[in-house]
Amino acid sequence: MNVRVLAGIGLVIWLAAGLYATLQPIELAPGQVVDNNFILFRTIGIYLDNIGSSFWMGQVVGNLLLLLPVGLLGPIALPAMSGWIRVFLVALGISAAIEVAQLWITNRSADVDDVLINVTGALLGYAILTIARLGSGSRRASSSTNEI
Repeated sequence: MNVRVLAGIGLVIWLAAGLYATLQPIELAPGQVVDNNFILFRTIGIYLDNIGSSFWMGQVVGNLLLLLPVGLLGPIALPAMSGWIRVFLVALGISAAIEVAQLWITNRSADVDDVLINVTGALLGYAILTIARLGSGSRRASSSTNEI
């Protein structure tokens, strides 16, 4: 099985698990409030105010990781997705669709900051892929010059 197929399988499995996790109703903890947020950086401000909280940091990390494979595996599985603009647009579309769907799911909320963090995660994945490709390209170039 080639790398492109493996990347596609990994991407589909990751996204299916992520969609399942984000589109299921949840049970709230006592006193927990769920509010929609349409003001950019409001929730990020809460994250920054609670930087020592494992709950809030878990939210940040989860949102970063949710679409990281879109940038890391997407361009491998779907070469037409190469380029940060395409990764950005695909991640933006997926994240916005999730947030809109959460408007109608029990105990879920739509949050514009989640979109920002999800897209940042996808771009981080693309940066990792780009650095890995540059590193493997320079290793190949140096090994071929050593053979001359």
